[in-house]
Parts: sequence; structure tokens; C-alpha cells
Amino acid sequence: MPGITGTLSMARTSLQANQRAIEVAGHNLANVSNPAFSRQRLKLETAHGIPVEEGIMGAGVVVSGIEQYRDVLLDRQIANEGSVQAYLEEKQKILQYAQSMIGQDLDRTASSPEGKAASKGVSGQMGLSDNLAEFFTALQALSSNPSSQAYRQVVVFKAQNLSEKFNRVDFRLDELGHDLNNEVISMVEEVNNSLSFLEKVGHLISQQQVVANANDYIDKFHHRLEDLSKFIDVQFDFIPQGEADPTTGKPMEKLNLKMAGVGFIEDGEIVSKLSIAIRDADGNKVIRKDNILERGDTVYVESVKSSDQFQLNAGKIKAVIDARDLNVRGFKDQMRTISDTFKDRVNLEHSQGASLSVLQLSSIYVGAGDLEVEELSADLSAGDELLFSNGGVFTVAEDTAIGSTKLKGTFAGEFPLAKGERAALQNLDFFDAEADGLIVNDRISGNPALLHASLTGDAGDNEMALRLAAIIDEKQGELSGQTFGEAINSEVVGFGQELNSVETQAMDQGTVMRMLKEHRNTIGGVSIDEEMANLLVFQRAFQANARLISLLDGLFETSINIIK
Repeated sequence: MPGITGTLSMARTSLQANQRAIEVAGHNLANVSNPAFSRQRLKLETAHGIPVEEGIMGAGVVVSGIEQYRDVLLDRQIANEGSVQAYLEEKQKILQYAQSMIGQDLDRTASSPEGKAASKGVSGQMGLSDNLAEFFTALQALSSNPSSQAYRQVVVFKAQNLSEKFNRVDFRLDELGHDLNNEVISMVEEVNNSLSFLEKVGHLISQQQVVANANDYIDKFHHRLEDLSKFIDVQFDFIPQGEADPTTGKPMEKLNLKMAGVGFIEDGEIVSKLSIAIRDADGNKVIRKDNILERGDTVYVESVKSSDQFQLNAGKIKAVIDARDLNVRGFKDQMRTISDTFKDRVNLEHSQGASLSVLQLSSIYVGAGDLEVEELSADLSAGDELLFSNGGVFTVAEDTAIGSTKLKGTFAGEFPLAKGERAALQNLDFFDAEADGLIVNDRISGNPALLHASLTGDAGDNEMALRLAAIIDEKQGELSGQTFGEAINSEVVGFGQELNSVETQAMDQGTVMRMLKEHRNTIGGVSIDEEMANLLVFQRAFQANARLISLLDGLFETSINIIK
């Protein structure tokens, strides 16, 4: 009887173990398409034997737990490498956006301005280099016929095209920078939500690991942790706390988590979160309600605990900040430098020339009273300087409209002005010196005759047009000794090479991540064939043990009847 009872108990525990194994295999199959799941196995151990007269009789099998096929070191590597991959992919995306906003195809392989200039996509259709070259070509054409209104109009038109291109690139990149600021704010919110989630799951893992297993919670933890690592670099560990549980022999473990080298979860509790730091256009830190941004603001990330040394190493947040500050803003600032230098240089040269004649004297002028002229052919402003053919200069005292026959002002010159002498406007900027950006002077765009193509105002004088056209070949000290065309191409090449470098690194990093994930899949991935084979084994074992129990039950009943 004791032997039958022991065997019956052994069959019963074996039946329960195989039933539990079937449930675990079913759980694996149910999660075969779940990327966050790691397969599980029932841990079986031989039960303590039962002492009998002949020695120790086997007591079957007992379930000691459910193990999870997960490599913690591999999980850490995937999180770390995933953070690097997210950084590269996010930066690549931003640079591609910027490329579109620059408005030209970038040569990503040229290693010099010359290589850039020789490439098929030097500046793309309607690129900055094209517009610049067309402007100087128009000036060269004007020098062949300096009195031509048509050629003058072409110069103004090409200058407006160039101005629009510079200003449009500046505006678009400024818009992109503003959008990236908002992107940082939304990413910080996502990170803080993930911290709250990890804190809660960390508590559940700590509690369940002591009394049973927390495999499913661990899956959730690592899946969310990998999502978090895409935004910021993360380091974590579960640290044993106190003595082991007397029943299971397991100590309580609590989560410690760092981001960018700063502790955010300690002993299972959130001790800090990310916060937004906003600096205005002057670089001063400001606080704006609900983090509403104004134009010119720049957003950075820091820990709520201001004493922490916060240093981003990888992730999307770092990618956004780096691309915004180093690439987008860097390119924008360089284009602004080129634009401002170009404006100053053209204005410096242009102001030394003279326009076509804007008036003709209708009487002798000896230096006193109003200047009597034939019908004025251009609007004049107070302070304008009119250059006469005898070398004298008349400074206009008040604004005077086109068509007027009298001018107020003062005359400076060695000789009196004779009837019939003509005067041209001088000392006029080609580009508006006070405007933000590159804008053609309204007076010239409204009246191309005011464009200074000569030094004297004579209709056949082309000296100033030649001087302006020659600027294209000048080396500019403010641009590291480059011409304007070389400076533009140099910046475009640099931006294109940066994009090419990021794309190459992202491709290489993608290969690393693919290999790591494939390795993890071989360890923890669910195989349908394997699980189905296990189900058959467990099912057969379950049926065999059920049959054994039925047989033992019959023997036990027969033994009782014999005794009766």
C-alpha cells in the first residue's frame, strides 16, 4: 500500500508538472509575434525520494520555477547600441530636411570646392552658386552697354533672385530650428513618461522576483527601456537590498537607473526628471509658461536637480540638439556671414560710382538759391549727393519728387554750373544697408537708372560695372581668403559630406543592431516548430501519467476489495 500511494503521488505531481509545461509552451506560442517577449521554460527538478524498506523510492518531479531565456549583457548592448542608432537616424533625418530647405542637391562625396564645382549637382537648379554667378554675369553684360535700361533691369532682377535665395534659406533654416526646439520638448515629455512607467514596473519586478517570477514584467521593462534608450543614453541595474527571503532564498532587488550619467531612479524610486531650459536670443535663461517658445529661443535639456552634471552621449535628443546647433545653425550662420560680407563689399564699391543722369540744368547756378532743372527723372531724398560733370557736388536738402523743376540744397565745387549740365546720383548703396538680410535698395529696384554703372555718370562710362563684375574673383579676408562662390560651395560641400558621413554611420550601426537582435532572437525568440514539438512531448507525458494514475487507482481498489 505505501508503494502504491507513493507511486500515485509521483504520478500526480508529474501530471501537474506536464500540465504546467503545456501552459508555458502555449504562453510562448501566444507571444510568437511579440518582439518584446523572451521564451520561457519550466524548470523541473527531481523530487526528494521516499524512504522505503528497500532504500529510497523516487518521488517523481517537482516544478522549481519558470526560467526566461534572456541575456542581460546582450540586453544592455542592444539598449546602448540602439541609442547610438537612434542618434544617427534622427540626425540623418534632420539633415535631409535641411538639404531640402537649402533648396539644392548636395554633392556628398566632393572633398573640395573645386570637386564640388565639377560635380553634376554643384548647386542644383536655382542654387545659391547659380544665382551668384548669374548676378555677376549680368553685371558683365551691363558693362558692354552701361546706358541700357534693359541690361540694368536684368542686373536688378538677378540681384533680387540672389537676395530671395539667401533670405529664403535663412528663413527656412530658422523655421527648422524652431521646429526642432518643439521636438526637444515633446521628447522630454516622452522620456519622463517612460521613467514613470519603468518605476512602476520596477516595483512589480522587485516584488514578484522574491515570491515567484517576474518574467512577463521583465519583458515589459526591457521593451520600454529600449524605447527610452532611443531618446537618451540609459544605464540600469537591479541592486540587491537587505537579506534574502527565507522561503525562496532571493533578496529584494530594486531598480537604479541613470540617464546621461545622472541618477533618475534610485532604490526603485524616481529622484529626478528631465526639464526644459529655454534661452532667449541673447542667451539668457528664461522661464515661459507651458514652455511656449518665442522666435529666437533655444531649448536645452537638464535634470530637475540642477546640481547634477548632465551630459548627453547618444539618443534622439542629443541628435536634435547637435543637428540644430552644429549643422543647421552653423550652416545658417555661415550663409549669413557670406550674405553680409557680400552686401558690404558690393555696397562699398557701388557707392563710389554714379547713376545715369537724373537732371539737366535749365539755368546757370552760381551756388545760391534753388537749383533750376529740366524735369527731374528720379525721386530724390534729403542727403542725396548729385555729381556734376565739372566735378561739383550738390547735396539735396529735402525730399523731391520725380518731375520737379527745382531742388533745394547746397553746392560744393570750384566752378559754377552752366546751363545744360547734367548730374548723376552718387554714393547710393546697391543693397539696403539697414535691412536684416540681403535686400536690393528699393530706389534702385524701382528705378534701375539709379544703378551705379559708371564713375562719372556719363552714359558711355562702364568703369563701375566692370569693378562690380570683378568682385566675383576677389578673395575675401572675412571668408578665409575664399571668393564668394568658393565660400558658398565650401559650406554646401561641408554640409553634404556631413550628411554622407551620418548616412554611412547609420548604415553601419544598423548592421550592428541587426546582428545583436538576431543573436538575441536565437536565445530568446520563440520557434513554432520547437514549441509544437514540446507540446507533443508534454501531451504524451501527460497522457501517460494520467494512464498511470488510472492504473494505480484500479490496483488500489482491487487491493481494498481483497482485504475486505
